[in-house]
Amino acid sequence: MDSFRIFFLSHSGFLMELSDCVLLFDVYRDPAKVIPPFLAGEKPVYVFVSHAHGDHFQPVIYDWADRTAGYFVHKDCAPKRPLPQVHLMEPGDAAAADGLSVSMYGSTDEGGSFLIRHEARTIFHAGDLNWWHWAGENDEENRAARDAYFAELEMLSGVPVDVAFFPVDARQAVAREWGVSAFLARVPVKELLVPMHAFGSRWCPSYAFRWRFSSVPLWIPEKEGDVLER
Repeated sequence: MDSFRIFFLSHSGFLMELSDCVLLFDVYRDPAKVIPPFLAGEKPVYVFVSHAHGDHFQPVIYDWADRTAGYFVHKDCAPKRPLPQVHLMEPGDAAAADGLSVSMYGSTDEGGSFLIRHEARTIFHAGDLNWWHWAGENDEENRAARDAYFAELEMLSGVPVDVAFFPVDARQAVAREWGVSAFLARVPVKELLVPMHAFGSRWCPSYAFRWRFSSVPLWIPEKEGDVLER
C-alpha cells in the first residue's frame, strides 16, 4: 500500500496525508499550525466531524470551504449556509466522493464514528465511541454503558481496519484500556492503532495490554504537532 503521514493536531484531531488527498478528523485546536500548509497545497482536503461536542467540532472548518473538496459531518454539525460539498450523516449512512467511500457507524456518546475506504486502505475514527465506565457512576449506569458499547461493537465485529484512531481516556483510570481492548479483540487492526481523547496523561500501555495485543502496531503522540511517516 501507499505510504502516508499522520499529524497529531490536538485531543481527537488528526491530519492524515494519503497519496492523493488529505483527511482531517475532528478538528478542535491546531496549536502547531499543521493545517494551513495543506489548505494551501494541491491535494484535495476532506473534513470529518464525528459529533458536535466542542472538543471535536469547531465551525471554523467551514471557513475553508473554498479549499475543501468534501465534508463528511454528523447532522448536528451542519454549516449555517448551504455548501454543495457537505455530506450530513447519521449512523447507518454512507456517502462517497472521488476515491473515498465513507460509512458512519454509531457512538456511545454523541454523533457517530467513521469507517473510510480509500483504495486498498481502510481507516476508522471512533469519535466518542468507547466503553465509558466511570467509577463515580452507579452499577446500573455502568452496566448500561457497557451493554451499549458492546451493541455498537457487534456492528463492527470482524470488519478489518488498517488504521484506527480510538479513545484511551486517562479520566477512566483503571477502566482506561477496557474500551480499546474490547475493540481490538473484535476488530482486526493491521497497520496502526492511534490512541486519542487522552484528557490527561499520555497513555503508557499496561503490561497486560502489550502482551495481549503485541502484534498491533502503536503510535502514541507525545505532543501536538507530532508526525508519523509510514
